[in-house]
Amino acid sequence: MSQMENNAYLRVMSFNVLLDWRKEGPYVWPNRRDSVASMIRFHHADIAGLQEPLKNQVEDLSSLLPEYAWVGIGREDGKEKGEYAAIFYRKERFEALDHGTFWLSETPDVPGSMGWDAACVRCVTWAKFKDKQTGKEHFHFNTHFDHVGMTAQAQSAHLLLDRIKAIAKGMPVVVTGDFNCDETFEAYKILTGAGSDAGASKHECLTDAMQVSEHGNHGSRVTFHGLEDEVNKARIDMIFVKNGIKVLQHGVLDDKPKGSYPSDHSPVVADIVVC
Repeated sequence: MSQMENNAYLRVMSFNVLLDWRKEGPYVWPNRRDSVASMIRFHHADIAGLQEPLKNQVEDLSSLLPEYAWVGIGREDGKEKGEYAAIFYRKERFEALDHGTFWLSETPDVPGSMGWDAACVRCVTWAKFKDKQTGKEHFHFNTHFDHVGMTAQAQSAHLLLDRIKAIAKGMPVVVTGDFNCDETFEAYKILTGAGSDAGASKHECLTDAMQVSEHGNHGSRVTFHGLEDEVNKARIDMIFVKNGIKVLQHGVLDDKPKGSYPSDHSPVVADIVVC
């Protein structure tokens, strides 16, 4: 890494923090929240796209991480109900110039709308950031694709690409998310331009940050472990880039603060330079 890159790079993170639904057992939210916050702070995420947090979890993390500000809304009503696709960012370094949320459905501007064959309401939260350190601006999109509907996944990929093109207008873009699919799924292929109908869509597609990292991938490729060491593991949490984003490093973090996983997903990080 050159001295210039060392001064200008930023670390982005994608982290499914596991929604607060357990009422008992070792993985209830009060037992995990400090470790989740520690993962974000210790690994020095400059901008972190979170998936699954409920309002109380966002508020807890905001309290535990006072150096961060955040944007996002509840996906069920466009206010406070349901999971957030919140984006946390270091407020000393970044200014959020604009932000918004749209829904992964046939009516993306209708709060709480469910699309196609999805099992759940799904949304995308985005923000336009200005780096106070370099003066450069970029967009960050954060999402959580459906875990059941294959049509919903594919159509969500098309919609995401459409909205990125319309909102970012050619500016540098980072996308974080739990996509509930790996490289063999149609949704991934659409996002990266390899899908069976990608050519017909005429989209400018995304680049998988792991695939273009100058120093490859640190750690495992597995991002979903289900809180156990031996489960049906998969790489479904990813970071994508486009329009002048250089990826220096990429990694999957499998730390166990306090001896146990803080979530059923491992955070994914990428060190990038906005060119």
